[in-house]
Amino acid sequence: MTHKNFQRLLTIVQLLLLLNSPSTKAQSTFNFGERYAVILGGIGGEEGFTKKYFTQTDYMYDLLTDNLKYRPENIYFLFEDPSLDSLKIRYKATAVNVRKVFNQLATKMTAQDQLFIFMVGHGTYDGDWSKFNLVGPDLRDIDFAQLLGELRTKKIILVNTASTSGAFIRKLSGGERIIITATKSGNEYHETTFADFFLDAIVTEEADLNKDRRISMLEAFKYTKNQQDTWYKDNRRLRTEHPLLDDNADGKGSQEVDNGTDGLWASRVFLGPISVELQSILTKPKSETYTPLDSLRVQKVRLEQEIEDLKAKKSQMEFDRYISELETLLVRLARVTKQLKQLETKK
Repeated sequence: MTHKNFQRLLTIVQLLLLLNSPSTKAQSTFNFGERYAVILGGIGGEEGFTKKYFTQTDYMYDLLTDNLKYRPENIYFLFEDPSLDSLKIRYKATAVNVRKVFNQLATKMTAQDQLFIFMVGHGTYDGDWSKFNLVGPDLRDIDFAQLLGELRTKKIILVNTASTSGAFIRKLSGGERIIITATKSGNEYHETTFADFFLDAIVTEEADLNKDRRISMLEAFKYTKNQQDTWYKDNRRLRTEHPLLDDNADGKGSQEVDNGTDGLWASRVFLGPISVELQSILTKPKSETYTPLDSLRVQKVRLEQEIEDLKAKKSQMEFDRYISELETLLVRLARVTKQLKQLETKK
């Protein structure tokens, strides 16, 4: 470690002591942008699968709108037969329409927005490409990677519950992205159970492991995997799927997420809305009662958010860049905290 970096680390330690580590007290991560979702139901191939995939995707739509408070206009639902629910399903699940949806998102979304993609259906793998089966031509993993690359936001959560989905990770992995797949490779080609357990995971209280009344993507993944373990054991079935989570941009993914390789960023990301308390702080600027004290509180919350997010991305960054950005944020937070204390004392 260079003398310059040592001095920076010393400064950071001093700032943390001065601030009494406020970022560790900060509420779990929340978004400041809009939340968008793409629900993609692939072609079933036979009536039983089509019915199953519609039930799963339709339920996800209801969870997003009713439980997680997504705006219906921000949800793009594609399915092989739009007539099954013409009020919810916007497009037939074709490659052309998938591209159309992502082109719209590329125009609408900002860098602060978050995109959640939920995929249910069949997958295939030819040794080079993993494909998601659609009506007509399929889309490959590389096609989805290109579509995601055209978006202005990096805040992407993609959950592919199809068979052979594990191969998607190598192509789609990236900074601030969470890629979850139902299988560990393109060679696990049997029908998966992942979707049903994941649907339960994003709303059940049992998945809230730290009891903060919000379910992170890490908690949802761990709950899903644990429920699968129990299901396979109880039914005495040979396990044909091994889900993976990748959130450190190394293109590999992990089955066990408690070893520090993957999971840190996913623990900071949620599908649900921010808390009522934070919502009141963030929406207050629109009111006539907004004060300088409110402005400083908003700044403090945002900076605490950025610091915790930066820590979660440490493994994805060069050390010098990480130290530099952390030092900058801590200095800004120290100044805001000092000003806030002064105003609160006067008040």
